[in-house]
Amino acid sequence: MSLFGSSPPEEPSQSTRSGKSQSLFDDDNAAAAGNSSIFDDGDGSGPSPWEMPTPKKPAKGDMVKTLLPAPSVPESYIDAFDTLLDSGYMSGPGSITVAGAKKLFEGSGINADEQARIINIVTGGHESSHALGRNEFNVLVALIGLAQEHDETTLDGVDERRKNLPEPSLPAIQHMRTAKVSENTESSSPSSRETRAPPKQSSPEESPGKSRQLRKDSLENLDADPWGSPALHKGHAHTASVQNEETPSANEATAARPLGGTAAGARTTSAFATRSEIPDSTSSTLANEDASAGQTDGTTAGWGSFGNPGQGGLGSGGFGLSGDDQGNQAGITGSRSLGGGRTHRHIEETVTVNLLPEKEGMFLFQHRNYEVKSARRGSTVIRRYSDFVWLLDCLHKRYPFRLLPLLPPKRVAVNGRHLATNDSNFIEKRRRGLVRFTNALVRHPVLGQEELVKMFLTVPTELAGLRKQVSSSVQEEFVGRQLPPDLEDSLPTNLIDTFDTVRSGVRQSAEAYINLCTLLERLMKRNQGIAADYLRFSHALINLTENSESTYATDTNDVPLLNEGIKSTAKHLATSQTLLEDEARAWDEGVLEDFKKQRDTLVGVRDMFDRRDRYAKDNIPYLERRIESNEQKLQGLMNRPPNAPVKPGEQEKLEQAVRTDKQSIVDQHARGVFIKECIRDELSFFQQSQYHISKLHQDWSQERVKYAELQADNWRALSDQVENMPTGD
Repeated sequence: MSLFGSSPPEEPSQSTRSGKSQSLFDDDNAAAAGNSSIFDDGDGSGPSPWEMPTPKKPAKGDMVKTLLPAPSVPESYIDAFDTLLDSGYMSGPGSITVAGAKKLFEGSGINADEQARIINIVTGGHESSHALGRNEFNVLVALIGLAQEHDETTLDGVDERRKNLPEPSLPAIQHMRTAKVSENTESSSPSSRETRAPPKQSSPEESPGKSRQLRKDSLENLDADPWGSPALHKGHAHTASVQNEETPSANEATAARPLGGTAAGARTTSAFATRSEIPDSTSSTLANEDASAGQTDGTTAGWGSFGNPGQGGLGSGGFGLSGDDQGNQAGITGSRSLGGGRTHRHIEETVTVNLLPEKEGMFLFQHRNYEVKSARRGSTVIRRYSDFVWLLDCLHKRYPFRLLPLLPPKRVAVNGRHLATNDSNFIEKRRRGLVRFTNALVRHPVLGQEELVKMFLTVPTELAGLRKQVSSSVQEEFVGRQLPPDLEDSLPTNLIDTFDTVRSGVRQSAEAYINLCTLLERLMKRNQGIAADYLRFSHALINLTENSESTYATDTNDVPLLNEGIKSTAKHLATSQTLLEDEARAWDEGVLEDFKKQRDTLVGVRDMFDRRDRYAKDNIPYLERRIESNEQKLQGLMNRPPNAPVKPGEQEKLEQAVRTDKQSIVDQHARGVFIKECIRDELSFFQQSQYHISKLHQDWSQERVKYAELQADNWRALSDQVENMPTGD
């Protein structure tokens, strides 16, 4: 079964809508009737396109209060609200004044008209008597972020960015925090300690923000470089225990236990793997230089870090130390087990991939080009499908034991027949697959920092000339790395059993998600089919009214009312058809892509374990036997009689062979340890996908509720209109 296969394309039904549709959260007044849609407010001058009462939507004030609840916004939103509360702009328990909200515009670069528009949206036009709660303030900050990005500052724009909310630049908040720190510093001096006022009691509404502030302070730098890339494990403090100065050491007893434990067991590997030909002094010098280099650039251990064998995490280090941009270190106390939950919310990078309309090349050698754009990097490049294939091939060579994203196929077979490469449905599916592939790359802590990926996204020239040159120089990420002395002992003793358990579950889940994607595509097609039948049914009812007068020619008094009711039913069937088409389109672009993203992640983990089986092998047992044989030959040469004949240089060759084999054992053993650590880190990253599943189901349920309510309002309006149909009573 192909991951990207689908049913043969069906004949699309014609939509009855025309013009530009407006959103459920549109703030502007409706324009002419030709621009109305199912989400129109119905206050335009022209009639509705279906001549029916528009379903009611919540008041704008209620939308502002419920659009962005506190759990769904970045930490910076919570911090900004708490800063205003602490700075004297409190209007009541858990709310701030409009004057405090206007302080956010200072230094934001937003003009006065746009500021007034944003305040009007948030306050609903009641600026003088309005106080902003935490949820309303979240909408205000989101609108400021959209304005700074020159995006549409409407409630609909905020709703579209709920998964990727902007984090605006707010100099006023920074100034307030600086002033607060200065005030606290002065109040802590001996001269002011006697005159300091008692601390102000916080209200219940402020408690959630305070607790989240404490959590942010202890984990604020985890996302700076979670795996210590691109120089992997640069600056590892492998023997240092991680502890936050502000956290009592007693918390270590209650810290989460690592998955599988970290007790150091007896090694079962070759004795040759525990020693190296490099002198101890040299090894310690290299380790010190590596550690000092890591402290210089502020990049520390990250995911691959480890501490003492008795302390937590997947291999006893969890995250290790994380440095900020100034090189300061922020530590965390205790341990983290694998997948210990979300610790920091940040805005993910988004890359768009758009198909260019014109093919390039001549005759049989034509190909399609894609425009790859990254807003964060400020780059726009043109790439062809073979460029994506080349990039993935290089990543397979360099990172065979990482979670590599899936690339959509060049062709797809449906029922044993390959779809034509110019099939529009297949081309669109491949484009979406390239979007998932590219975004998975840039959001990976290691792959996103790879120079090849950066070059792919930013170099504007064609890559054809660089392919062979770069491909031949790509080496595995472990080449040239020295094994830290405590790394092997820091890994859990049951790590292989954990790998086997995860692999079994991932294999079954991947098959389940492949089937779920297929079923969801069928449901989407079925909705489109039902919509088409609704339209046919509507047209048939309209045609039926043309024969009503002749059918009931005996008495035609009730025929006009009868025809009016039939036409109302036909009109609402057409409305329902449009709603079904809109919902099917939303499934196709939303929940189906979310399911495919999760499917691709699971299949990527499954393939990672398959690559481990193929590429993680060694020949250490063979080398040990050869070393033993050569050592016996050396012993024989050393014990030979003084006058016994011997080949020139034979003893030196045997000694060199033994040294080479021992070093090879050391290198292969170190590679095996690095592979275990790498896969452990990848599984830690993979754990975050469970929260994507939660968001997927939450969004889908909300979308189903929205369309169910619109359908119910549509049929409820029909019920009112058919009440006047003649019944003969």
